[in-house]
Amino acid sequence: MRHAGPTPTPARHSHSSLCVGAVLSGVRTLVAAGRETAVRPGEVMVLAPGLAHACPDAGECEYVMLCISAQRLDGLGFHRSGLARVAPRQDDAALFQAVVRLADLAETDGAGLEREGALLALLERLETVAVAGGKEVDDAPSAPSAGERTLSAPVRRAARHLEAHVADEVRLEELARLAGMSPCRLNRLFAREVGLPPHEYQSVLRVGAVKAAIAAGAGLAEAAAAAGFFDQSHMTRCFGRVVGMTPGAWARGVGRR
Repeated sequence: MRHAGPTPTPARHSHSSLCVGAVLSGVRTLVAAGRETAVRPGEVMVLAPGLAHACPDAGECEYVMLCISAQRLDGLGFHRSGLARVAPRQDDAALFQAVVRLADLAETDGAGLEREGALLALLERLETVAVAGGKEVDDAPSAPSAGERTLSAPVRRAARHLEAHVADEVRLEELARLAGMSPCRLNRLFAREVGLPPHEYQSVLRVGAVKAAIAAGAGLAEAAAAAGFFDQSHMTRCFGRVVGMTPGAWARGVGRR
């Protein structure tokens, strides 16, 4: 994804994919684990799968972002467990160049083998950064992603129920019964362990379902219904808060791949 302009996505969210972005101009602000980090030109933002974060508007910003699915990482033999050691902000020239090169190749009709090589080069550099301890400019500690931390049994049951009923109307009381605790306690525990309370986690899951439906060829109205949104406008509002663009803009990007 290439973006130029403001990035107002203040809603907390997470991605099931590994997201690695290179900031070309302006500043991209990330808030994770209660800490705000500014990623500047020439630096790289790294969002591990499941890392809850927000992207408040910091003005005009141009960046390229690559999203690599967990299945793709596994297929390439990349160990996701090491991602928890990578801080969200990296000042690493080799990693920056690897992101930019792969982004350029992704927009061409060049040889697939060349793109595969560029992807592996990026992941190998990221692995090197992880082994080095994720050398962030200001030495801020990175937060473990939801996918990497061990969830307690009650939270795991609640999360799995939400994942299995993405399009359904699920009440907090229902989740609390599954977890065996009060709604108030579950809400606090879920937010602490996952990084998002249940209702925000459900929104992220629904946006993911919309992306999958669009990528599979569904229209926007069909995708909204399949993901459990009341209507297309409801989907657009939620999608914009989480992704920072409209579903239509995201669909056009998918169509150009």
